[in-house]
Amino acid sequence: MPNINSSLLALRRKRLGYEQKQIAVLLGHNSTYQLSRYETGQRTPGFKEAVKLSILYGLPVSVLFEGYVRLCRKELENSIKQPGLAGRINLQNAREMDYCTYLETLRADRISEFEADKIRRHITVLVQERSKKIQGN
Repeated sequence: MPNINSSLLALRRKRLGYEQKQIAVLLGHNSTYQLSRYETGQRTPGFKEAVKLSILYGLPVSVLFEGYVRLCRKELENSIKQPGLAGRINLQNAREMDYCTYLETLRADRISEFEADKIRRHITVLVQERSKKIQGN
């Protein structure tokens, strides 16, 4: 069974200022019991709930399930070594084709001022983090 990054769920919810009850209602639950179990790692949400959490928290599903994604990648890497597949499928090709939601947004005919501001803030953070790394901080 795939595990969700439970510590990230609670952290992100709190940073966004959401209460468990609010999220539970949006997921279709009558109480906070299930959400609490997701946040403590005792239960894994179904796909639909995971997608809803992804939307609510602004995180890709792959980030919410990053441990499971790593496991699946490892399984694929091992399977690709089988006769008949070796050399024919290369996961690196997919990695090199970076998917960037911001780039997709920029390619749209029109973008809102909110989206443009979000992209500017993201670029600023990326540049700052890269500068810190270069300076050795």
